[in-house]
Amino acid sequence: MKRKRNAYLTLLMFCLAAALLLPGELRAVPGDVAEVDGQGISFSELESARISLFTGFSPNAPEPDEATLLSQYRYVLGRIIEEAAVCRYMEQNGFALAPDALEEEERRIRADYPEGAFDDMLIRSGLEIDDWRRALYRCLSVEQFLSKVLRPEITITADEVQQYYLAHTEEFVVPELWHFLRILGRDIKAVEAARADLAAGTEAAEARQKHLVTIQDINMSIDLVPEELAAALAPLAPGKASKVIKSGQEYTALVLLTKTPPSVLDPAEISQRVERALSEEKMRSIYEDWLRKRLKSVKVRITPALADARNAGEAKR
Repeated sequence: MKRKRNAYLTLLMFCLAAALLLPGELRAVPGDVAEVDGQGISFSELESARISLFTGFSPNAPEPDEATLLSQYRYVLGRIIEEAAVCRYMEQNGFALAPDALEEEERRIRADYPEGAFDDMLIRSGLEIDDWRRALYRCLSVEQFLSKVLRPEITITADEVQQYYLAHTEEFVVPELWHFLRILGRDIKAVEAARADLAAGTEAAEARQKHLVTIQDINMSIDLVPEELAAALAPLAPGKASKVIKSGQEYTALVLLTKTPPSVLDPAEISQRVERALSEEKMRSIYEDWLRKRLKSVKVRITPALADARNAGEAKR
């Protein structure tokens, strides 16, 4: 499959390179598959973005067939063109991203990885660091565009807040919460002994050390509790313990601590959530409208092999 994909990429690259020579079509440096106001988008950049979006940096992701691969390229190119149009607008209107902002975000991302692991991930995924940085620059530029250019255009009235709340009241109810201890171990007698101690008020750390079992302190809404555990907890009163449950080679017992009845969020939290939801909804609409107008004013050239990139729709995953 890897050989088939490499052969297809070679064929696609040949088609793209040939297309660059056609009069009236894309005229860019070798390897570019599109231009936005004279700024090229390379095939390497396109492939990097496709990997990021469709494989999640996983080198073991299944290879798409040729039709799906081409559909993914077209979809991703459309996304890059839109982001590039935003970047050009920001640069032309004095909102360009500061170089230190890009550097700071890269440092923040790298801090989430062990030393050297981030670069190893890029290498395993076949990504070039410069392509990754260009994608990061576009992403940060779009975020800045939304917050500095479009967000000030959004207004939310009290009537809109009220209407949204009435239409989505269920979203602002906190489900019943169950706080319980889960005891796990391979020795049923140790699990039973720990269960008895915990039900009698022994601290979890003491019971864990005394009986050599695992004890999890869980605070979870009732709708998220696994079905088997929910069935064992449902009849319990606070301070009571369940029967021992066998699962594979392991035994489990539960001690219920508290059950908190359902409640409604406080008005301030409801207001914040409603305004956030309405802002996101309006932002999408304003952004889509802005993009339609902006793409009519920028000069976009796309190589014929990917010519329907701006109308590709959702690619197959």
